[in-house]
Amino acid sequence: MSERAAVRARNPRGQGERLREELLRATERLLEEVGSEDALSLRAVARAAGVAAPSIYRHFSDKTELVWATLEVSYERLAEAMAGAAAKAADDPVERLRAQLRAYCRYAVAHPATYRLLYETRQTPVHPERLAGHPAGLLVRSWQQALTACEDAGWRVRGSRSEAPYVLWSAVHGRVTLWQVMPSRKDASRLDRFVDEMLQLLLER
Repeated sequence: MSERAAVRARNPRGQGERLREELLRATERLLEEVGSEDALSLRAVARAAGVAAPSIYRHFSDKTELVWATLEVSYERLAEAMAGAAAKAADDPVERLRAQLRAYCRYAVAHPATYRLLYETRQTPVHPERLAGHPAGLLVRSWQQALTACEDAGWRVRGSRSEAPYVLWSAVHGRVTLWQVMPSRKDASRLDRFVDEMLQLLLER
């Protein structure tokens, strides 16, 4: 079958969102294979979605925007899991932060493939102005707000306040990664204990 024949029929008016979702799913599958934005081909994405390559530009201005939109789906799910856990926690800012961090770990454990995609996809560097719009900002802002709530309740954050959200992020990510790859018994309660220990080190009265 020729490439032209393989291209599917155009979506009827009003179904552009369906095409967008198909492009995102195709991009996710291909990123799992190639592992890099640079190695990703828009032509391959179009072929996997069954459309002509120019159709991609109706929804995404360039390849970076397409990759970010693909990752955004998982970042949003992760952020929603964290927010949901915090909302169910006791009415105490430290407990809400603890719930967020534990939910982060549980999401990584429950969705190992999509979690790996977030952190193993090598992305093309962009200017700082554009980087501010990266979907990972959802996590950073969530921890930033949680730490501010702790400070408002009388807690002090040890170390650099501006780096504190990244300390939390790198700590839980590193611990989850070790938990996943080490040949030890998979007891998720160890992740909860790590979160407790980390908060004791980071926060003080």
